[in-house]
Amino acid sequence: MANIETVVEHSINNMSEDMRHNTENTETEDSPNINMRRQTSYYTPDMEDKFRRKLKFLFMDPCSKWRAKRRWPWKLCLQVLKIFLITAQVLIFASQRSGTVDYFERNRLALKHIFLKDWEASYETMPYPPAVGEYAIYTKQNFYDHVNHIIAQYYEIPSIAIGTFYWEKPDGNSSSSNTSTTLPKEMVMCKKYYTRVNIYENKTFIIDPDVKEVCFEIKPERTPNGTLVPDIIKYLDKINHTIIFDRFLSVEMKMLFRSYHLDLLTQHSGPACFKTELVVKFDNGQRDGQMVVDLTTTITESECTGKIISEDIEAEEMLLRRNMTAYDSFVMIIVILSAFLCLRSVYRAQKMRKATNNFFLKRFGKKLSCSDQLEFLNLWYVLIIVNDILTLVGSSFKIMLENKRFSSISENYDLCSILLGVGSLMAWTGVLRYLGFFAKYNILIITLKTAFPNVLRFMVCALILYLGFMFCGWVILGPYHIKFRHLSTSSECLFSLVNGDDMFVTFSATQTTNNMIWYFSRVYLYTFISLFIYIVLSLFIAVIMDTYETLKHYAANGFPKSELFEFIDQCNDLPSSGRFSEKKGCTLFSCLPCCNGRDPDKPDEKTRLLNHVSL
Repeated sequence: MANIETVVEHSINNMSEDMRHNTENTETEDSPNINMRRQTSYYTPDMEDKFRRKLKFLFMDPCSKWRAKRRWPWKLCLQVLKIFLITAQVLIFASQRSGTVDYFERNRLALKHIFLKDWEASYETMPYPPAVGEYAIYTKQNFYDHVNHIIAQYYEIPSIAIGTFYWEKPDGNSSSSNTSTTLPKEMVMCKKYYTRVNIYENKTFIIDPDVKEVCFEIKPERTPNGTLVPDIIKYLDKINHTIIFDRFLSVEMKMLFRSYHLDLLTQHSGPACFKTELVVKFDNGQRDGQMVVDLTTTITESECTGKIISEDIEAEEMLLRRNMTAYDSFVMIIVILSAFLCLRSVYRAQKMRKATNNFFLKRFGKKLSCSDQLEFLNLWYVLIIVNDILTLVGSSFKIMLENKRFSSISENYDLCSILLGVGSLMAWTGVLRYLGFFAKYNILIITLKTAFPNVLRFMVCALILYLGFMFCGWVILGPYHIKFRHLSTSSECLFSLVNGDDMFVTFSATQTTNNMIWYFSRVYLYTFISLFIYIVLSLFIAVIMDTYETLKHYAANGFPKSELFEFIDQCNDLPSSGRFSEKKGCTLFSCLPCCNGRDPDKPDEKTRLLNHVSL
């Protein structure tokens, strides 16, 4: 065999000079667009045709591969199945998350109505447009009244609240009773203040900017018959913690509760126990005469024991939980298979890229261009792999939440929803790859791919203008316009204006008596709207339309092809021709390596070349 190979190579070298001109003329007639000169190598025409067919098969769509080699499109089937499974999983999780998050939100609103004096439902509307002003207090007496109200409500909450709020006892247990023998854990007040602030009538002041924080328990007095008498002024004087408002920055009142989420109607989650850390903050940090009051809750799931009397409901809950775990596990198996198949395809494509690069170097004396080498990296497969990883992690997280291995807090549900939601988005986006195999549906993908470099360059220029307007509006209009109060809201306002949203309110929301600011706001808004809507946005659309028209011209007259695809197009074999199939007959012994040798009487590419030379 080694002698045959030596003779073949020697024969090729002797024939190279005689065949050079004939080969070049043949190349010119068959492929006039390829400016590649063949190099002397060990590749025979049959080997070159075989390699060309391999490349053509690599870039075929699943249907053509089925016609060529009868290979079932497993990746396509898995993607279709995965779409339905992931969508159903997201719908189920969204319904579960909705119930838990609604419980947390309504729990917080209920506590606001109980603890915040004069709280109204109008404060619960969306932040924009604001129906009422901020919930705040403006006098010292109002501050003390609010604190006394919180103290009184805290000691009465088990008996007055509709919800299941129970005290956290000093020993860590909870109590649903409100008697003197089961007193709750004392609430804690923390105050922040400047160490020293002296303001004199002769327009001088002395301020020590060091901030101190002191925390202490509040133990209100009771009458002989057990009636609670909340008097925060008297109590602070008693413990020598009087509040001096000239130095006062903030006060936080902290308390703990136990609550129980009883939801047996939806049959997707049993009773759950939660620990609620409630903080009421009186914020005087701006020292502008308005003390903003806010209530925040941190709800964490805690262990508790109990029994559902109805055995049927308990059995249904356990069965449903097992079914959901089995379903999530099945989804994880599907995404693992999908990721494995895509990784295998990416690996094989990279092996083919190296082989093609080596082939072009030996055959034509140069490597593939960078753009041609990137053709072997299928970014759709990369997208699917990332999607599978996110779905795998999200499904694992979901199983842990449903089986109480992770705490059922809002943050955990948010993380799980991000993983599953982004995974679902990528899964649906990955379907576009298979629609792209049809010419009628491929126009969107090709247009986006072709226009992306020009759009990116255009967006850089537009972003520079946008940032200039954003910083200008924030600095000048921020104190006088609710939409420009913060840098983030300034950007959101300008982006809304580009889309024609809420223009009149943006013009009318400027609150100032300064005519210069008022006129500037008009010039600023008119200039931005005219520039971005009538010029920038129109040019942006024109860039994409120009690409679209170019692609229509290519579709009618043929797309320009790179050297790689010019080389592949020399293969005129149809997928159904049977030349792509490399199946061999397999008997009991012929499939064994020792019995699968080459038939010496059957010609191969080297012996055919020798026969041709001898003739």
